[in-house]
Amino acid sequence: MKSVAKRRTARRSSPVHRGVSVTTRVVVLGACAAVSAFLLLSGYESVYNKALPLVHTLDTVNLAAFSGSYDLATAAHYPSSYYGNFGKPQTLKLPSSSLRLDIVPPLQQGDAWLARAGTLHLLIVRQPRAGNIGMALLYCRAGFRTLNAQNLPQFGQNIFMDTDKGWRYVYKVANAKQYADNIPYIVADDGSQGKLVIDCNDQAQHVNTVVEATLLSVQGVQQ
Repeated sequence: MKSVAKRRTARRSSPVHRGVSVTTRVVVLGACAAVSAFLLLSGYESVYNKALPLVHTLDTVNLAAFSGSYDLATAAHYPSSYYGNFGKPQTLKLPSSSLRLDIVPPLQQGDAWLARAGTLHLLIVRQPRAGNIGMALLYCRAGFRTLNAQNLPQFGQNIFMDTDKGWRYVYKVANAKQYADNIPYIVADDGSQGKLVIDCNDQAQHVNTVVEATLLSVQGVQQ
C-alpha cells in the first residue's frame, strides 16, 4: 500500500484582498486620528475659551438684540454683590425638560460673544432688588437641550434657578417667542420685581428664542 503524500497548499491572499485590507486599516487609522484631533481641539477651546473652525465646543452667538438696552461688556464683569442675598446661580431647570442646565460666566473673544454647547451664560444687567438678583440675562446656543421653537415654555409655567447657597429662584414665564436676531428686544420691566431673560441664539437661522419671566419667590432647597 503506497502512502499518499498530502500536499498542503498555502492560501495566498489575492491582490484585491490585500488592497481591501490595507484600505480598511488606512480608514480606521484615519478615523482614529480625526477623533484624536477633534478631542485635542475641543480641549483647547475649553481650556483657552477660544472658538476654532469646525470644532463647535464653543461657538459665537449674536446678542445684538440686547446690546442697545444694556451695557453687556460691563454686565459681563459684575461684582459679586449683584448676586444679592441668596448666592450665585448654578443651575436652571426649564419646564420642557427634567435636566438642569449649568450656569457659567460669559465668554468673549474680542468683540464676539461665545457660548458652550448645552450651557447657559450669565450676564447680570441690573443691580439687586430687595436682596434678589435684579435682572439675569442668560444667553446660549439654540438647541433641543436649551431652547428652540420645539421646546418653548408656555405662558404661566415656572422656571427654577438654584444657587450655591441652597436657594431657589422661582420665575413665572411672561413671554416665550422667536424673533429675528437683528430686532431689538425690549424687556417689560418697571424695576419693581426681579426679572429673568433667556436668549438662545441660532446663528445659522439668524433667530433668537427668547423667554422672559418674572420673579415669584425665592425658596430654600432641601439638601
